[in-house]
Amino acid sequence: MKKQLPAWLVLGLIALIAGCALGFTNELTSPIIAEQTLVAADEARRAVLPDAMEFQELTVADGAVDNCYLGSANGETVGYTTQVTVKGYGGDIEIVVGVDNDGVITGLNVGGANFSETAGLGAKTKEPAFTDQFKGLTSPLVLKENVDSVTGASVSSGAVVNGVNAALDYIASIK
Repeated sequence: MKKQLPAWLVLGLIALIAGCALGFTNELTSPIIAEQTLVAADEARRAVLPDAMEFQELTVADGAVDNCYLGSANGETVGYTTQVTVKGYGGDIEIVVGVDNDGVITGLNVGGANFSETAGLGAKTKEPAFTDQFKGLTSPLVLKENVDSVTGASVSSGAVVNGVNAALDYIASIK
């Protein structure tokens, strides 16, 4: 006579083995993922404030922005970078803005891990054709006046402009 293990026991063993494998994989990869996230954030800061050699994180008290960094070179402040997350058409949009000491935008990075704007429309807010127009501008920014909207993506474009204005207001308040 053949003896078989009950189905629930087999499924339980499979679930246990799969759970252990997933936990082990997470333990192995989580430090690497965290390091890559820090490197990507540092690259975004360097891209929007290219004159800075070092970045020092500043304390953000009121929650108006996600984070703010003072950029310096040779011991002198060259500007600030700040990240703000705004709600776009498809979800959250992370915006990193670089500003020099005179309040002039030096660069803009749009995207983030949860960026889910419509491909071919709102996703164009990540492209240099849109972000480069912010360089050299100062606050306040107004959509369709000093910033052109992405055709068919006015919600995403407006969200980016509002986020940049929030970042500029915050930097002006700490200077």
